[in-house]
Amino acid sequence: MQTKQRPLIPIRDTGELIAAVPYLLGFRPAESVVVCVYSGTARAQVTACLRADVPSPELYHALAMQLRDPILRANSCGVSVVVVCDGEARPEEPLPHSRLVDIIGVVFAASGVMVHHAFWVPEIKANLMWWCYMHVDCNGSIPDPSSSMLAAAAAAVGVVTYDSKEELRATLEPADRSPLPQRAERIKAALELNQNEARSRQLIDELVAEAREGTWTLGEDRLVELGVAFSNFRVRDGCMRPEVTSIGHPIEQLWTEITRALPAPYRAEPACLLALTAFLRGDGVLAGVAVDVALQANADHTFANLMRSSMDCGLPPAMVAQAVADAFAGPPPDETAVENPPICGNPINTEREFQ
Repeated sequence: MQTKQRPLIPIRDTGELIAAVPYLLGFRPAESVVVCVYSGTARAQVTACLRADVPSPELYHALAMQLRDPILRANSCGVSVVVVCDGEARPEEPLPHSRLVDIIGVVFAASGVMVHHAFWVPEIKANLMWWCYMHVDCNGSIPDPSSSMLAAAAAAVGVVTYDSKEELRATLEPADRSPLPQRAERIKAALELNQNEARSRQLIDELVAEAREGTWTLGEDRLVELGVAFSNFRVRDGCMRPEVTSIGHPIEQLWTEITRALPAPYRAEPACLLALTAFLRGDGVLAGVAVDVALQANADHTFANLMRSSMDCGLPPAMVAQAVADAFAGPPPDETAVENPPICGNPINTEREFQ
């Protein structure tokens, strides 16, 4: 799978780094701990950006441990921490959640990752002040995030930055819920009949071809057929092939609209496809929101839970992409035929399904 070369955007000071965070995440964080990870060949590039909700004090250490693992997998040489939350800076008192920052520093240092800088800001907004946890006299103002080079680069490639995570989540919710109950009944009734798997595969193949050309449409009957088709895991898994996931934004737009249009629990399937495609593209935020939607529709969904575990453990997209590619490549030639197969041991399962 080919990956596009991403432009290098210079960040010259703390204010610009904080102003860049919404564009690194895809939305403007609030009540959040943000960790900007430095790695790359020069060990000076922000190559990953992690975010978590600010926890209650008894969970500070647990959060630090949870953040540590993906940072280690990113081969980080150091990080900057930005805490975004309500509060105020008073010289005679610690900044908000200073103990959390201290614990993060201790946990990371024990694993060889240094917290180079740590900052607090009440909101990422032009002209607001940021303050340094490490040096009380270190502070400054945030430049206009929308006027940054990173904002321009994001706009140039059509990347949308949302005002909040909730606003991003809303893009996966139905614009009109009134058709959903009847649509769910029709899908349920169709699933009670004998399904034509060949027809379902043809339906998906036609839809993917239309996604490449930008000509797809989603009528009522087609949505019902898609709900039925995705319920066959062999059919749905075909949408995970590298030649489909590599289509990029056009296929993501299609999975998004199907997710919005299908009722629970059937919307979990396209939501998982969106999560996988977005994650392989490097958009962990959209992938995480899509997984949340899938799990809300079906809390026991195996593939959605697998995606959630993979992202929580910090598995890099390249590793997941290779695993998916290997799943569809088939066994090496010398494993396709065995003259004298063993009579003991577990049988080989030739039918791979991700539920």
